[in-house]
Amino acid sequence: MIPNEIAEKFENGEMWAGANQTMRMIDNGSAKIVLIADDVIPEEIVLPLKTAVKERKIEHYFGTKAEISKIVKCPRPTSAACLI
Repeated sequence: MIPNEIAEKFENGEMWAGANQTMRMIDNGSAKIVLIADDVIPEEIVLPLKTAVKERKIEHYFGTKAEISKIVKCPRPTSAACLI
């Protein structure tokens, strides 16, 4: 479950949705907060994200694809998103 105060930060900030776009933002150092879905099948889709946020010590939270989609206002289930 993603805390409400984190969801509120996404309402007013610039964000990217999707595993590939989130990984790009992590790689270039722009990601400040990362949301990762814990219900992704296969899990290999988000494993690089989980590793990257731990290695780079980026603030991250886990939730469901539906929860992340709602936070970033994406009409499709979203496996990851980041605030830049």
